[in-house]
Amino acid sequence: MTSKTLPWHDIQTLTRLFDGGQLSALEIVDAQLERIAALDPSLQAFSVLWPERARATARKLDAAKRNEGAFEGAALRAVPIALKDLCDVKGEPTRAGTTALGDRPAESNAEVVDRLEANGAILLGKLKMTEGAFVEHHPSVTPPVNPWKADRWTGISSSGSGVAVAAGLCTAALGTDTGGSIRYPSAACGLTGLKPTHGRISIRGVYPLAASLDHIGPMARSAEDAARVFHALAGYDAGDPWSLKTNPAVPSTLTRVESLKGRRIGVDETYLHDQVDPEIAAAMDTALGVLEAAGAERVAIELPSVARSLGAWGLLGSAEMARAHRETFPAKADQYGKALRATLEMALDHDPRAVAEGWEARTEFTRRFAAVFESCDALAAPVIPGLFPANTNLADPKTYPGTATAARYTTPFNLTGSPALTFPVGFDREGAPIGLQLIGRHLAEHDLLQMGDAYQQASDWHLRHPQI
Repeated sequence: MTSKTLPWHDIQTLTRLFDGGQLSALEIVDAQLERIAALDPSLQAFSVLWPERARATARKLDAAKRNEGAFEGAALRAVPIALKDLCDVKGEPTRAGTTALGDRPAESNAEVVDRLEANGAILLGKLKMTEGAFVEHHPSVTPPVNPWKADRWTGISSSGSGVAVAAGLCTAALGTDTGGSIRYPSAACGLTGLKPTHGRISIRGVYPLAASLDHIGPMARSAEDAARVFHALAGYDAGDPWSLKTNPAVPSTLTRVESLKGRRIGVDETYLHDQVDPEIAAAMDTALGVLEAAGAERVAIELPSVARSLGAWGLLGSAEMARAHRETFPAKADQYGKALRATLEMALDHDPRAVAEGWEARTEFTRRFAAVFESCDALAAPVIPGLFPANTNLADPKTYPGTATAARYTTPFNLTGSPALTFPVGFDREGAPIGLQLIGRHLAEHDLLQMGDAYQQASDWHLRHPQI
């Protein structure tokens, strides 16, 4: 076993080798750090690396194993994971992709960090992201590079998370999603990403973009790995006002199904194909055929119009962004990048009546969308509708004409708080991954993961790795 093959092991394999004594946690960490040292100077995924912290955790795990310690049976024991740089880690600064927050160390861990460590995960460091989790990287940040194709988009805002997992620099990573930021980079980098139901995973200690729209979840290379990380993260947190108290227990491993018989996948043909590159639409149709062959039923549905919801996301999201940055904006406006600064300035001038209309539009779409699940168990939709170039800015359609339509496939499902699973279903003509998303009813993450896993049992897109 070499440092070239070890970073591609899935979570089940890593924990099995660790439990059986074939690999120590320290060997796992050293192999991972070796790969990061070799590849990250060109890929630029990490904002900060913690080699000594990671090794110290590994030694603790190895000692606990020898002494039958507390980590025996922990879901993520000896699994190397990296954090998006808006998760608080005690003693470390949370920069959130900007310089405006300074270098003040966090006083405590984010809830998700405590849950990862309690489950035996080894935290490697923090990953780059767009400024404030918005649409572009801060001028001080060298953007991460897509390991599949350097001139293609990495997705936003969890750009470093997408690159790191796709390149084998960590087994899984945390991403956040306010308008597509788990789904975009997962699709762009060929990953499986889960945006859970809003409130299913605590966002306490996670620097907000827009709290009522913010989701945090796993980005991994398979539905099975995403499910294992989801198990470690999910649960009620009394310290998070957004946390769902009705928060059913999550299985520690994915319950694999032999057939998808009885599962109905809703397809709005216009939504699936209109304003979508024909090659991407064809790949999604082919993927749906695979799911049908596994027993699922493809049913025609009519999605409520997303047009009004897009404006609602802009109004409500920007107002909440202004609240999130109230301690540093406008006081440190000169330290902000162009896109986030312009949005915060706009938010401070909002007519409150327009915000009220935004809430009405959000509620209308949420309630109309809930009715979709009377006739299906999941909605199939695109993630990235075109072949977006590197450093695409969704707020600036001049960078690529199709960006103007991208938000219609992601932001509505932040307004509804719905869970969504994105997974790879092929490659486009330029050799970059194509992703499909399945959106489900609230708390239906396990159903989505089962459908994603069934697809991955019948395909190998998720097993392919970039040739770096």
